[in-house]
Amino acid sequence: MKKNILIILMLLGLSSCQKWLDVKPEDKYIEEDVFKTEQGFANALNGIYLKLGSSDMYGGSLTMKTTDLLAQYYANSGELTVYNYEDEGVKSIVDGIWKGLYGNITNINKFIENIELNSTVLDDQTRDVYKGEAYALRAYLYFDLLRYFAPALTVNPTAEHLPYYHKAGYDISPFYSSTYIFERIVEDLDKATLLLQKDPVIQMQQVDKPMGLIPDSKWKSRNLRMNFYAVKGLQARAWLWSGNKEKALAAAQQVIKEQSKFPWITAAQVTLADAPNRIFSTENLFEFENPKLYDFYNSNFSPAILGPGLLAAGPNHEFLKLIFENWENDLRYSPSWSIEGGKTFPVFIKYKDVVEKKEANFRYKVPGIRLSELYLIASECEPDPNKALGYLNELRLHRNCAALTSVAVLDEQILKEYRKEFYGEGQLWFYYKRKSAPRILSAVGLSETAINLESYTFPVPLSETEQR
Repeated sequence: MKKNILIILMLLGLSSCQKWLDVKPEDKYIEEDVFKTEQGFANALNGIYLKLGSSDMYGGSLTMKTTDLLAQYYANSGELTVYNYEDEGVKSIVDGIWKGLYGNITNINKFIENIELNSTVLDDQTRDVYKGEAYALRAYLYFDLLRYFAPALTVNPTAEHLPYYHKAGYDISPFYSSTYIFERIVEDLDKATLLLQKDPVIQMQQVDKPMGLIPDSKWKSRNLRMNFYAVKGLQARAWLWSGNKEKALAAAQQVIKEQSKFPWITAAQVTLADAPNRIFSTENLFEFENPKLYDFYNSNFSPAILGPGLLAAGPNHEFLKLIFENWENDLRYSPSWSIEGGKTFPVFIKYKDVVEKKEANFRYKVPGIRLSELYLIASECEPDPNKALGYLNELRLHRNCAALTSVAVLDEQILKEYRKEFYGEGQLWFYYKRKSAPRILSAVGLSETAINLESYTFPVPLSETEQR
């Protein structure tokens, strides 16, 4: 893990053309060397983001593959999709998620420690924004550890499944209750909110721009960072997980009132012949960048794949018809699913590269938090059913779907929108878990499959328990 820290600290830039630098032999010397200049801090933070966007993290496995397999999005039968956590292959996947999340937390803790030790290297705005981003990233990762490895907070808040580390080091932390972990997440997000009052994103008219709207290059592409609005989005997501709908709604509304900064995608943008924006990047509060995204796509979704290795919705259209309620004109359906490459059924092309690459600033990007989720959270948390329906219809209308006219079975309609909205983004599984859903609509059997509530929680890996 120490070697991983040092490699991350020496990584330069978010660009796919950057290379790893040689790692120097002495830990202390390397840290002092990296953090003695503002550029060193920028490089270290860029390296953290790039690692989080890698194919084995949020640029692949944790969004469009492993977590979506759990949610039964693909017609792939395997040990993971039947929740056999005793299978050696599944154990390896779970172990990788645990190590990946905690390893990146260690990198973030190291960054926070050094920004406190070397605060005079940075001007006030840069120091506060960088530190705010780091706290928000730590909260993001601990929150996902909670969602993967502990029971839903509303089911068992006292379960002790996770260690908590607020600083880098070699001491082994005890396991803490989910309530304790959640309180630390809340603290980090509160700190980030205060520090990011200086975030230039607050003055930007539209965040998703190829070169941003601010001349200083270090503040461009703010939706590639845990900016102020991404923090509010994560707060809404976290408060809803805890069952506090009032606070979740308040956080969601703070983003919604600034919706113009994250304009709804248009049909013209999604269907543009040579550069379709299938990830709806204008709506992304926060997104990950993976320089190897298209390698990951070709290994998992390309129509050239033969056999069970292809991640698709099934050997025909039937599952997609169930998901999208027989409405192919939904902007989330036809643009992201296509019959091509000799296949007789639709393949998932949401993350396929585009032909016209020059102006497509959404290339290599994977959504982390999107505007649409805040509307779904607001719809679920709003006590006035008519206002709740209004939030849901706002989303539906911008997906080329008819407005709903009845507040009846609103929860069921919200679930249907989650299924449509987050294909390839890893969020549907956590919705099911938060709701303790006893059955999940499955692409394997084209029906709802039963799931034990225990299956929603990964076991703590042996790699962790054996060292205690």
